[in-house]
Amino acid sequence: MSLQSDAVFQKIIDGLKDNAAKAKAVNGVFLYKITKDGKVVKEWTLDCKSAKAYEGPAQGVKVDTTLTVSDEDMVDIALGKLNPQAAFMKGKLKIAGNIMLTQKLAPLLKTDAKL
Repeated sequence: MSLQSDAVFQKIIDGLKDNAAKAKAVNGVFLYKITKDGKVVKEWTLDCKSAKAYEGPAQGVKVDTTLTVSDEDMVDIALGKLNPQAAFMKGKLKIAGNIMLTQKLAPLLKTDAKL
């Protein structure tokens, strides 16, 4: 299944190659659960400790933070149309685990690209 947010994660993967040091400074492992119609349809792992991102559950590393968000909201967050804090407050973004680590993610997720 192909989702709109796949483009966001592809951008993150490309960005990690150029910003490995910035990613490693975050020093956390994040699991994104992308939902459609309220069901998890895809998972992405963002492993900032080794500056890698890939589709699927975390492999060989402990996840620090799990984020659950709909496909559409993930795209809006990446494009800056939806503030992550506002999404969290409205229940559009659910976070489990080390919530403070997510604040370090913002610079890595910002994209100026047209998706």
